[in-house]
Amino acid sequence: MTLTWFTTTAEPGELLLRGPGLKGTARYATEPVLEEALDYTEAELAQEIAGLAQGSWLHQGRNYKHTVDITGLRAGSRYRYTVRAGDATRSGGFSTAPSTDRWNRIRFVALADAETEPLGRVQRREWAPGALADGFAARPSAEEGGTWDGVFGTTVLSQVRTLRYMLTEDEGYRENLRIIDRRRPDFVMMPGDLVQGGGYQPGWDEFFRHNAGEVGGGLSERPILPALGNWENFGALNGGYGTPDDRMPVVRSRDKYHAYFDSPDNGTPAHRDNYYRVDYGPVTVITLDSSNGEPDDAPANYPDEQKATGQQFNGPGTDTQNNYTREEYEAAGGTDLADFNPGSVQWNWAEEQLADARARGQIIFVQFHHAPFSSGEHGLPMDHAFTSGQGGTPMRQYQPMFEEYDVTAVLSGHSEMFERSFVDEDGDGVGVYYYDVGVAGDGLRGERRDGSSLDDPLLSYNPFSEWTADQHEPERWELVDGVLQLVEGGKHYGHLEVDVERRPNGVRVTMTPVYVFPVLDGDYRLQRTERRVYDDVLVLDLDSSGRARAVTG
Repeated sequence: MTLTWFTTTAEPGELLLRGPGLKGTARYATEPVLEEALDYTEAELAQEIAGLAQGSWLHQGRNYKHTVDITGLRAGSRYRYTVRAGDATRSGGFSTAPSTDRWNRIRFVALADAETEPLGRVQRREWAPGALADGFAARPSAEEGGTWDGVFGTTVLSQVRTLRYMLTEDEGYRENLRIIDRRRPDFVMMPGDLVQGGGYQPGWDEFFRHNAGEVGGGLSERPILPALGNWENFGALNGGYGTPDDRMPVVRSRDKYHAYFDSPDNGTPAHRDNYYRVDYGPVTVITLDSSNGEPDDAPANYPDEQKATGQQFNGPGTDTQNNYTREEYEAAGGTDLADFNPGSVQWNWAEEQLADARARGQIIFVQFHHAPFSSGEHGLPMDHAFTSGQGGTPMRQYQPMFEEYDVTAVLSGHSEMFERSFVDEDGDGVGVYYYDVGVAGDGLRGERRDGSSLDDPLLSYNPFSEWTADQHEPERWELVDGVLQLVEGGKHYGHLEVDVERRPNGVRVTMTPVYVFPVLDGDYRLQRTERRVYDDVLVLDLDSSGRARAVTG
């Protein structure tokens, strides 16, 4: 297990560990390393956020990193620890992974697009309208000056005045994590967009405030398996993606990610942390970096008369972003970009890991940020008239490989919606499930429309989609004590809960889409949130070699 913590001063640290196989208390001393990449910029120090006292979200001091790699622990065991630095202490605990031959049940959760930032404490995102239940009332009016507008606010989204959501981004993410903590998962997967700009230090401060700080401590108890998202390549307040002549904001953004997360070695030092493999007992998680495809591509490469329209698909393309090129990135001093296309170092590494995991009979999951099959905003290739310039379709090139090696599911984010797709290219009834789990705590988008307005019909660009919260979980509004209330369904913040259970003749995998439901009183004040489950629980039975046999739900 790798334990990492940060202090604001350079005092040496100490880790005290207690648990099975240890003689008394094991002690580890640390010499902290100053992470200059995590210093505040002048723009961050001067930032003002309406509704918050200026600078109230900033920490004092600098960022000193302490890391201990602990080996020799027993499988499937519980340990308690305390870290010390000067007079300060912090305590927690963790469980080690079970062995591959002695386990009963493993639970993990996957969620993406938390996109944390201090502004999230006061910001409510636009709540894109989705399906409405037949025979029930429509949403409350979104008119300016109306009841909803007075409590939560409204805004114009895609030319249509729309309700703002009932929870702030901060509340949504916090309640999501609270529900996760109560379910006690063994580990957490986060396929990208952890923060609202990897180069924006207050965004990282906010992320750890929720996960290992004053708001919540889930990551002090269980491991996180993160992936790079497009926002981890973005400088936000500190220059965005930079300019063609200066891509330092992108380099600094990725430097912060590398400062926080130390992933297992992948054999290519320049690509360390970008992609990696973790075996958690019988479960293998392979994390890829979908940030950069080569050759570089951009919408400007396609004349208007040659652009695809409607549901036309000319191929996946090669690149998931048009914001910078490898040449520009390396000119700014960056050295860690990893192409994901066939024949690349990352591609060959992924195939090698998949083949090895399959030979060992592992249950395989893959994560990366850009959803390859998406009905949302980022589901269109670079040559489409409606492309965002950040489409995930190039990652479709991995599908034959995933199917060959019997990957159970691929977990992504990016379009900020909840969606499940199924792809079976050889038609044998056994394929790969793809989830967009981009509902951690930021946007609440719906399916892409065939036009620029929310009043346009659905584009329905993803032919492999089998379920979306946007269209398959209709909102049901009813009058409750004379007040129009949402009682069921709709788009909300949430996560995918995955249970892997040992059975007499194999393994059962249950994938449960969970959402955080806000309960309001008659004045639209938040009373509580509830853990609810969408009507799309998937149950897969695998044989003893980790290959799919049947779908029972």
